[in-house]
Amino acid sequence: MVVQKRRVLSISAVACLLACLFLGHAQGEEVEPAELSTKAWVALKAGNHKEVSVLTEQCFKEFGEEADRQQSENKEQITKDNTSDFPELNSVGTCLFILGQSLAEQGDKELSEAVFTKLIENYPDCHCENKEGYYWKPAKVADKKLAESLEKETK
Repeated sequence: MVVQKRRVLSISAVACLLACLFLGHAQGEEVEPAELSTKAWVALKAGNHKEVSVLTEQCFKEFGEEADRQQSENKEQITKDNTSDFPELNSVGTCLFILGQSLAEQGDKELSEAVFTKLIENYPDCHCENKEGYYWKPAKVADKKLAESLEKETK
């Protein structure tokens, strides 16, 4: 019985140690830019608006400076053929689009429009890949959404 208790304790201790090592390692791991935008899409579809905000903030903290650099240094040189060379720009712009959608779904029209405007002005060349493998520009879709909103206001 003592042997079994020691064995159980040692298994528990090893499991605890592994969990601590894994958690410590996972926190220090680098996150890929696309991982954050993918998680933000999932959160949006689930209606988890708080998570969308958290992921967008994390994306900006980790990749915002590089996204700004990529946009400014490659203005109008980013195409569907080379868009995968700009993962930070694509993820930051996509997260911004998702945040705008999230805010719109929550009924915060003013803030949603401000986010879409920031996307259009700061990240016009970001691209997002859909499930079929085609790229689209979140800034163009955001521009259409703003135009539709303006049209509704004038009617």
